[in-house]
Amino acid sequence: MGEIKLKPCPKCGKPVEAHGGVEEWIPTYYDPDSGGEPYYIKCECGLSFCTGTGDYAEFVEAWNKRAE
Repeated sequence: MGEIKLKPCPKCGKPVEAHGGVEEWIPTYYDPDSGGEPYYIKCECGLSFCTGTGDYAEFVEAWNKRAE
């Protein structure tokens, strides 16, 4: 999805993929022109993450930020 790498899931350590954004958006009768869904991650272990942003770089920065 971009050249910025996502860190693995902090809960299980598996690789994750970002979904959403303009690339996966399909216009519907109820939402004909929003331009995209916010990016999100749903890991196999059940962890979900969404910042509500459509900016990929901002999303990845939030996901990759980890407590020291």
